[in-house]
Amino acid sequence: MDKLDRQLLALLQTDASRAHADLAKLVNLSPSQVSRRVARLEADGYIRATVALLSEAALGLQVEAYVAVAMASYAPDVVRGFHARISALEEVLDCRATTGDSDYLLRIVARDLASYSQLMNEQLLGHGDVASVRSSVVLDRIKHTTSLPLPPASA
Repeated sequence: MDKLDRQLLALLQTDASRAHADLAKLVNLSPSQVSRRVARLEADGYIRATVALLSEAALGLQVEAYVAVAMASYAPDVVRGFHARISALEEVLDCRATTGDSDYLLRIVARDLASYSQLMNEQLLGHGDVASVRSSVVLDRIKHTTSLPLPPASA
């Protein structure tokens, strides 16, 4: 990845809807060169997808929580069942297997506390596979970004 690739990735992380002609002006390349570079960055796996980032508030999603989950069993069929159940819940934005006291860390959004409580009680607990959960409800977002730190440009 050279300096121009890095510049393009940085620009695309802040606004992927920019036209290649606009990007070209910002990095001093032709639009066709930008198109080829972006296509290569996609093919090389640097760009996974181009998406629209939606507003939680505009969609009425007022509650965000992080939930640490400890499993009751590590039997393969139990773990597969948990993975399938969690993957099907659209309120679960992230599910990460972790080290430490918990087995998974979930990031969940919900309309309100009642919806969050219902999700916890009906979808997460009561299936026999979860031993315990520890929830932290977000009070305020200090920093939130979707931009990843980019490696230095190679010579």
